[in-house]
Amino acid sequence: MVADAKLALESPFAKCAMTRELTDTILRVVKRAPQWIRRDLEAKNPAARIRAEEALAAMIAEALNLRTAADADAET
Repeated sequence: MVADAKLALESPFAKCAMTRELTDTILRVVKRAPQWIRRDLEAKNPAARIRAEEALAAMIAEALNLRTAADADAET
């Protein structure tokens, strides 16, 4: 059973599905990013851009953490 699970994870199809899930999660976060983040990402002020980049990165990290936690709960 463990060998089958390991083989499934090593499959190129599993990697493609995992990549698609990650892409979808990140896309959902970017789509709902607040307007101030969108505006500050385009700002000429480096401090504003950095603040927006860090905020967006934190939002993406949180979404990925929640997805990982949900996946772990589903496995148990």
